[in-house]
Amino acid sequence: MIDRSEQRNAAFKNIEAVYQDFYRNLELNGGLPYRSTVSGMWAISEAKEVYRAFCHFRLGDYNHMADLGSGDGIVALVGSLFTKVTGYETDEALYKKSLQIRDELELSQARFLLQDYLLADLSPCDLLYLYPDKPFFALEEKLRPVWCGHILVNGPHIPPHYLNRVAESPPSVGRFALYESG
Repeated sequence: MIDRSEQRNAAFKNIEAVYQDFYRNLELNGGLPYRSTVSGMWAISEAKEVYRAFCHFRLGDYNHMADLGSGDGIVALVGSLFTKVTGYETDEALYKKSLQIRDELELSQARFLLQDYLLADLSPCDLLYLYPDKPFFALEEKLRPVWCGHILVNGPHIPPHYLNRVAESPPSVGRFALYESG
């Protein structure tokens, strides 16, 4: 009998393989693993690093994660192995790629919206994921009056004004910080 973590690991390997092919094809066709979009920068996320972070921060303990600026969908799809995920993206090509890969892998726990997360109702989500390319003070102001939950931030960033840092990942996981609303 296969246990839940073995199933998750196998599904993760499938996600990782599909995205490795996508990135390899992107490069072969002269594309770069990053580009400017209407809302900021898109850059690829490292699947293994994200998976380790989700294991470390026990993503399965959350009910609903929002991937803010979901890009090509890799973070949301990895997250969907642990919990329900909604990815918000403003770039139509990246949004369509997310849908294509989600449907190819038959990952029903993830949904994607072609929408600016600053205009979205994030109240159903108890965890927000962000890989910021600039300070996220506007998001913090939007959430401040009413939202309760955690924000998992990937990579170096300017710390928010009102959120409390409650945990950091060890270097073996990556550079992640977990914030909690006050």
